[in-house]
Amino acid sequence: MLAGCASSVQYQPQRTIALQPEPGAAVPRPALGDQVSDTLNQLLERPGDFSPNDLVRIRFPYMPSLDSEQRVLVSGEISPPLLKPLQTRGLTATELQEKLQTLYRPVLERASVSVQVLEYARPPLPPETFVMGEVARPGAFPYRDGSSVFEALARAGGASRDADLSQVVLLTPVKGQLEAEMIDLRAVLNGSSAQLRELRPFSVMIIPATRMARSADRARQIRQIIGFNGLNLGSNFTLISP
Repeated sequence: MLAGCASSVQYQPQRTIALQPEPGAAVPRPALGDQVSDTLNQLLERPGDFSPNDLVRIRFPYMPSLDSEQRVLVSGEISPPLLKPLQTRGLTATELQEKLQTLYRPVLERASVSVQVLEYARPPLPPETFVMGEVARPGAFPYRDGSSVFEALARAGGASRDADLSQVVLLTPVKGQLEAEMIDLRAVLNGSSAQLRELRPFSVMIIPATRMARSADRARQIRQIIGFNGLNLGSNFTLISP
């Protein structure tokens, strides 16, 4: 969610908005738009680190006799020793480890446990960030911890002459949904820190052209900017506002 003074605001009455272009709009389908759409669709279909048939190792440093390796079932469940079957769907390996430690505290004197995925049935996507729109070199870039929106912009060669930095759209995958916000990079350049963002893996930053129509309806603006960059996600996003 947004940091600092930013608050989560659901635009009502339309809480979520399909990522589709305006009816009748002439929308280009650049290869980058297809690549981003495909990557995000795969990501949203599989929140968390686990898929059926992944091989998972559960280790107990103080009780090695309980160590086990097992496949994730089609249902998404595993069977930890001494516990009922546990659902892994939507969890990261760290979240599953923390959940197991909580569940083992009433059962074991020393409830230390570690979780490791030994073999993926569906290898995880390599983390990237995407920069689209009015930049010199739009594309996908390997994700780096601590990357800011300005670093992403620099890696894409900077904004073009036609860029409107006051209505940049940032899409961030969070727990199977896309959070969409419009940020004003021009304000950041003028010294405001309220809109400065640190990117997460698979964030998408879209820099629109100055010719894009402005609207009092922020949702309409965001949808238009997304559509004109060739994204077709077949999903919903949640709007958040500063």
